[in-house]
Amino acid sequence: MARDQRQGRDKALDSPAELPVAHTLASPLDGTLGYRLRRASMAMMGDVIAALRAIDLSVGEASLLILVGHNPGCRQSDVGRALAIKRANLTPLIGRLKARDLISDAPIDGRSLSLTLTPQGEALQREAMKRVKASNRKFQKRLTIEEKALLAALEALG
Repeated sequence: MARDQRQGRDKALDSPAELPVAHTLASPLDGTLGYRLRRASMAMMGDVIAALRAIDLSVGEASLLILVGHNPGCRQSDVGRALAIKRANLTPLIGRLKARDLISDAPIDGRSLSLTLTPQGEALQREAMKRVKASNRKFQKRLTIEEKALLAALEALG
């Protein structure tokens, strides 16, 4: 396509009247299980993100607080594996939580650290868990009996 034609097309798409509206378009993917699960996951995660943002936590920070809160004294390396967070990403995440006095670490041996929540971390972890559960309940209420049965079947897959 010639450069002038591309520029003309791009200018036409800049007009709001010319932009396609995604939510009104049909897609062959709409009927596929993986696509529907991904869309549902995105909607649910968006709700959780908003709920956690209100208490100044990211999903990763909340996940770490919740995991450590339920496993006090756990090894940092085990937390990384459980949450599928690489060490290069886990270290700054823990550093942010330590800087906010939400988590403390202590050496176990030469290379390992144990993680424990501070009293402030315990309080924030409880609030985060409350918000995550409330978000989950909000979406579960919308499910039919058949959809709940499908969820039970999906648990067997994973």
